[in-house]
Amino acid sequence: INAEYMGWTVFVAICTHLGCVPVPGEGIFKAYFCPCHGSHYDFSGRIRRGPAPLNLELAPYKFLADGSMYIGDLNQAPE
Repeated sequence: INAEYMGWTVFVAICTHLGCVPVPGEGIFKAYFCPCHGSHYDFSGRIRRGPAPLNLELAPYKFLADGSMYIGDLNQAPE
């Protein structure tokens, strides 16, 4: 979680099992569900039911002066 932007969490939407794309708003937690092999994630990206071995990866991000969001290496972010 980025302390500068409390309330925002940005995930890399790639299942940590085999790299599929989880579907938002689905699964037993109505958060993220990977239809390929049945992994369920909660709203904070934590794996709640496998086979995925890890939580969803948190992405580095920041808001830019124009109000857009930059996602990626913050050392390369425009101002």
